[in-house]
Amino acid sequence: MGGIHPLSHFEANLSLLSHRQPDLAAQLRQIHTSSVKVFPSASGNPSACYEHGESIVALHSRYDPIKEARQTLKKQDFSGADYFILFGFGLGYILDALQEMSAAASNHYFIVESDLEILKAAFEARDLRSLIALPNIHFAWPISGPELAEQWQRFFDPVQAQKSAFITHLPCVSLNPPLFKAAAEIIQSQTFQIFTDINTLVGKAEAFLDNFVKNIRNAILAPGIAKFVKLFPRVPAIIVSAGPSLDKNVHELRGFQDNALILSTDTALKPLLAAGIDPHFVLTGDPSHLNFLHLKGAPTKETLVVAEASSYPEVFEEFERTLTCTFENSSLRSLSDMLGNKGSLRAWGSVATMALDFALLLQCDPIIFVGQDLAHTDGRIYCTGICFDEEWFAGVLNPADWHNKQENLRSSRRTVTVEDIFGRPVESTDKLTAYWNWIIKIRRDHPEARFINATEGGILRNHVEISSLRDALHRECRNNLDLRNRVASAYAEAQKSNILYAGVDLSQLLGESISIRDVLRKGLRLCESNGVNSPSELMHQLEAAKDAIYSAPHLAPLMDCLNQMGNFNFLRRRNTVVRQRLDSQLLSELCAIYAEYFNSVREALSKIDKALLQITANLNENCSAKTKLL
Repeated sequence: MGGIHPLSHFEANLSLLSHRQPDLAAQLRQIHTSSVKVFPSASGNPSACYEHGESIVALHSRYDPIKEARQTLKKQDFSGADYFILFGFGLGYILDALQEMSAAASNHYFIVESDLEILKAAFEARDLRSLIALPNIHFAWPISGPELAEQWQRFFDPVQAQKSAFITHLPCVSLNPPLFKAAAEIIQSQTFQIFTDINTLVGKAEAFLDNFVKNIRNAILAPGIAKFVKLFPRVPAIIVSAGPSLDKNVHELRGFQDNALILSTDTALKPLLAAGIDPHFVLTGDPSHLNFLHLKGAPTKETLVVAEASSYPEVFEEFERTLTCTFENSSLRSLSDMLGNKGSLRAWGSVATMALDFALLLQCDPIIFVGQDLAHTDGRIYCTGICFDEEWFAGVLNPADWHNKQENLRSSRRTVTVEDIFGRPVESTDKLTAYWNWIIKIRRDHPEARFINATEGGILRNHVEISSLRDALHRECRNNLDLRNRVASAYAEAQKSNILYAGVDLSQLLGESISIRDVLRKGLRLCESNGVNSPSELMHQLEAAKDAIYSAPHLAPLMDCLNQMGNFNFLRRRNTVVRQRLDSQLLSELCAIYAEYFNSVREALSKIDKALLQITANLNENCSAKTKLL
């Protein structure tokens, strides 16, 4: 891999890397390579060893590093793989050998190296420009916790990916086995979570739509969170989740309801009430009846419920005082316009992240987390007092039975091992580490606010202050701010200024539906005429028909949500076919793929049409009821 003078390797390699990963390039420039010793091998290629104290680890063969790398790869089967995760880079010979064996343009390379000294030594010793210039390559850094999870989420494309393969460079991995083990767990768990999220959207999309239709009258009548924007600047907010550690310190919150806003997740409401604490707000956005059980029958007179417009419908009926909102970037946003400007929140799969965004909307500072373990602290999934306790622990008579039941509950979840705030290993899950990643990202995006983790357990340890709840309360929440009365007054004012809509003209949405149906008919006719046009022309026409569906700006996002699996299957099958040369047999298969896709869109559109008709009826009924009152 020659072509430039060795002294120029580093600058040439770094110049190329800086276009893709400027932060990593800047870090490599600052690193000193005192632990890595590079020397010529018998074959002439550079080799290296790693010195740590009195121990020396040979990173490559002293005789022929590239031959050694080829032998390493021969021991593994990479057939069908297009995503390669390299654990340990060394001087890069493994990637050279991999390119010799499989150099497809669709291949993706995710490189995890535990020590930047090794990576810098590689950039100094060799001309790696042809490797760094590969179309789909990423050098992971940092390589632990939420940062690694975030990088993998950006890198991994579930539509394109066919098969992933882990390649281990044993000398590098031997320098820090626990770190690489944790990295493997994070990558595997995030991959699993990506596909789980797709399946979750498929399962819940119809529930979101059905609930919105049923809720529309109540959601219109309820004031929106938009009335609360920036209403509590510099007021401390305490976000209470139902993690296991809540049992340790929930009692500390008593007597602080006028000193800090208490924002409860739906799961934590009943444990808070049982401890004698009535939160100011409880947030909910899950569409399922099972989740509604956390709120059903909760004996609260003070709490305001912040309910997303597609929450389980009985939420609006269970509580007298509700605020409504919509989810930011929701697929239902074309329908949400019917509610007026209620305000939106980000919810990245967890009601705790929804509560965090609400605290930021209120402009609270500091934001204090309680019960936010994001892990199975002490082998437990939740705190005591949640609505499932009676069901889960029915018949438990002694501590041994209780521990066995907890173990059974945990065994149904895919777990990963993470370091907790005390530096100890603790069990977490794919979803919980994903939420951790999201919270850390929000923290970095809001440097103006202070974030304090007063959970006293769990894994939320990056970029937040760690404190006991007692210390946080007495340090940050000393002043009586009359918050109970201020919240009540704000809600009363929001009710008075709430704008009610007598009805909404749905003609634009119905017009888009008619237009899409016309496109689908044309697309299906094309699928039946595969002998008329040339392969390239037919492919062009089929793609044009597919693209025409997205000329309906209001309904297209909703159709995508309802047709997640149809889209996913279509893209994977189409991409497999178009990589090949189109002959008559493949052309017939391609037409079948497009026909299946067009039919899946038509099925989703039928569900939307049904919802639009029901919305029209509900709004007309609402308008008639108000007319009678007048």
